[in-house]
Amino acid sequence: MVRRMTAAVATATRTGRRARPAGRRLAWAAVAAGGIAGLFLGYLRMSRTVPVNADGASNARQAWEMLHGNLLLRGWTVTDVSFYSTELVQYMLVELVHGYQPDVIHVAAAMTYTLLVVLAAVLAKGRATGGEAVARGAVAVALMLLPGPGNGYIITLGSPAHLGSGVPLLVTWLVLDRAAGRRPGWAHAGWRLPALIALLLTWGQIGDPLVMYVGALPLALVSGARLWRAGGGWRWRLRSLDARLLAAAVASALLAHGFLAAVRLAGGFVAHAPPVQLSPPSELGAHVVLAVKSVALLFGGYLPDLDGPAGLAIGLLRIAGALLVAATVGYLAVRLVRGLPWRRGAAPDTRPASAAPRPGRPAATGEGPAGADRVTELMLVSILVNVGAFLVSTLPVDLMSARQLAVVLPTGAALAGRVFGARLVTRRTLGVALAVLVLFAGVFAARATERPVPVTDKEIGDWLVAQGLHHGLGGYWNASTITLATGGQVQVAPVTGTERIMGYRWESRAEWYDPARTDARFLVLDLTDPVYGTVATATAQFGRPVLRRDFGHVAVLVYDHNLLVGLPAYCLPEVRPSMAEC
Repeated sequence: MVRRMTAAVATATRTGRRARPAGRRLAWAAVAAGGIAGLFLGYLRMSRTVPVNADGASNARQAWEMLHGNLLLRGWTVTDVSFYSTELVQYMLVELVHGYQPDVIHVAAAMTYTLLVVLAAVLAKGRATGGEAVARGAVAVALMLLPGPGNGYIITLGSPAHLGSGVPLLVTWLVLDRAAGRRPGWAHAGWRLPALIALLLTWGQIGDPLVMYVGALPLALVSGARLWRAGGGWRWRLRSLDARLLAAAVASALLAHGFLAAVRLAGGFVAHAPPVQLSPPSELGAHVVLAVKSVALLFGGYLPDLDGPAGLAIGLLRIAGALLVAATVGYLAVRLVRGLPWRRGAAPDTRPASAAPRPGRPAATGEGPAGADRVTELMLVSILVNVGAFLVSTLPVDLMSARQLAVVLPTGAALAGRVFGARLVTRRTLGVALAVLVLFAGVFAARATERPVPVTDKEIGDWLVAQGLHHGLGGYWNASTITLATGGQVQVAPVTGTERIMGYRWESRAEWYDPARTDARFLVLDLTDPVYGTVATATAQFGRPVLRRDFGHVAVLVYDHNLLVGLPAYCLPEVRPSMAEC
């Protein structure tokens, strides 16, 4: 009897010991899930304070067509960035549940930003555990928690603008980071890991060519440098993980271009070439200034968008966060350059003898000459390539050019947390860190209670529906937003032109301009933006309208004939007699 009781007590004790860690893990999982849900709801409310623009409305329109069978987007001409494999797939999933409406853009933007915060925190954690892991992740979250209002919201919580491409990028680095922490046999043998990395980078590059520059190119550069400095013969180098990752980077670019070419050959969408050109050296100074403003905007520290003393204080803290990221990049760049072997095989092997590879074989470690692991080097080179390309190209035009640097936000947050998180959040600084966290949480909650803006062009759309007008033309920035605001009840094709109003081969579908298929009886013009047509131009080209209705600075002209008959087309850059001849 005593033996039975003793055995029962021992069994219960062992069970309790196993149950406590399991229960603790469940509790932490519940807290994490609640925190992620809170982030999403907060970002959703913030996103709703940003008006829907034509770019996002066009993407929602494309996703709706894909959801209803036009998977290749036949007949569509998109911009230089299609978002085909990224945001369009996301929009399809949201529309499947939410329907075709303006809030799709806000829901998707909130999902994307929440995902980026989580991915940045996990990537910052790396393979650390315990308090160091928490410190690393907390720094990454703090750097991203508060996107800047105003122009910052437009970039981070508005329509697709390169930021979403950070999702496949960070997922790629996270997979590589996790694989490096497993037993060497899985990570360093065979083609399973390189093949997965190639597929992830292909996913990103199909949707956004920027991923080739901030993903595939850094992987090729880092892998090539590691191959160069590795010891041993070329036979072993070519069998190393770095050689396979270099091949994966090249393969991803080829696969992405091949996929897009196959889509075009199958009659799918056509994309414009990216407008990437080198700027004259005289523009470098202006580009540096714009880059600084853009980074401040992305990290929530663009002071002109912040109001009052409280806004100024938060802005200064956000600028400090951006400076932390800049310092991290500079610190790692200097260490990387100093640690590079300028002669092949010159890198000293500082590992203990027990960890040294067999003669003739390259090291299996992920450490670089500066002590940085492979993924840290990849994030560093990604940021340097992105900023460098921004400075020397013609892409910087105004503050909205910050979208070209958007991926620097999650990558920089992950990098700073990974490198300096454990040094910033210590027992001595814990009180300050908690105070900053509480302050940011309060600001987050306050911003999440701001009133959403009205649905863009809803009043115009409702009036057109009431008039029985279901097909027409409109300036680019009004066309797709009216279509989205009415849930597709009114179809508006975009036009442009000052001297002549023309069909616009940009985020549009060719059949919209076919007079045999569509009878367009109205024209929507923004009276403050003559680039997309004026009332005087419309009257000279189409005659006097039978009805005019003004909605603030927007005029709707109604005609008694089909405006598509004889409508020329702006095909970028040439002008053709009709859209069919583009």
